[in-house]
Amino acid sequence: MLKKEFIAGMVTGAIAFGGTGAAAAGLMAQPSMQSIYVNGRPVYCTAYAISGNNYVRLRDIGQAVGFGVEYDKATDSVQISTAGTQQAVQPAVAVTASRPTVPQPTAEKPTQSAVTPASTSKSKDYSQKATPSVFTSELTREFYDSARHAYINAEEMAAAFDRDLREADESLPIRLSSGAAITTKMKNVCHSLGGVSYNYEISENSPYVYAFPRTDGVLKWPYIQKMIEQSKNYDNDREKAEFLAETICDRLEYAYDRNIDSWSRAMENGGKAVCSGYAAAFKSIGRAAGLDVLTVGSAAGNHAWNIVYCDGEWLTVDLTHYDTSHNEANWFKKEHPKMKPDSLDEINFIKEVMHPNSTR
Repeated sequence: MLKKEFIAGMVTGAIAFGGTGAAAAGLMAQPSMQSIYVNGRPVYCTAYAISGNNYVRLRDIGQAVGFGVEYDKATDSVQISTAGTQQAVQPAVAVTASRPTVPQPTAEKPTQSAVTPASTSKSKDYSQKATPSVFTSELTREFYDSARHAYINAEEMAAAFDRDLREADESLPIRLSSGAAITTKMKNVCHSLGGVSYNYEISENSPYVYAFPRTDGVLKWPYIQKMIEQSKNYDNDREKAEFLAETICDRLEYAYDRNIDSWSRAMENGGKAVCSGYAAAFKSIGRAAGLDVLTVGSAAGNHAWNIVYCDGEWLTVDLTHYDTSHNEANWFKKEHPKMKPDSLDEINFIKEVMHPNSTR
């Protein structure tokens, strides 16, 4: 059922916006099992096949590429927040389906002016504290220094970031080494680091990681705020994470019939979700509650779940499997018992950016 959902069509990573109403009478939505990629990386979100076109929720794509999406009841419109601006969009859009292919990483042309540091600062070497095995020819020590610096100074950088002048705080400019190339993996790391309060970016014309503020309006909803406040009553990260995970499972029902709502609407109204909804809910609410949470997944297994840092270690939690089977085999364990996540090198690198030496 489409109800008043807002969904954007996307085929193999190409996103188009237009005014076609996807919920027109007579159109039937069926789950689409086609792989979806953003910048060559698989994205785990619910997709629908409608009259030969592929549709996904605009909010899911916003989370994947780093922009905020909010529904404004007063104007009955969707507000998209990108670089400090908002605009209303049509309720649904589509693109014509084509045979899915995996796009090959290509060098991207700069689409905006470079972010310029306010002033020059000395370089810092954070990489000596990280597990050496996470560094590769693409995910280098220099990139780690830049990403780690942005991550631990995000609040200061975001507060000082000037969107109009494209100017960053003076503590930011830890540059990559001369001649180093910006890769898709670097951009993927930045996108995965972002969420809830900050986004992180790196580009060919701004070759260092910088942070800028973002907001997620869903996290202001009263029932989510109540969950976050209640989580503060727990003494450690593990107890807090288990409380949030169990509460999310209590509020969600798995959509065996594929009648799916957004995770936020489903949790508020007793609706249904699939694995991507469970994982997105835990990541968003968990981060807002002060936990370090990532969404990971397996394209081959067509499944998404989470990893969370609790009291000095990274743990796997699969809310979907727990809610449908009540089996604790993958409930806050070291590894998923059945699946290996894609892009392990990126995941381990992100873990080290958040918590040095945590993948040893």
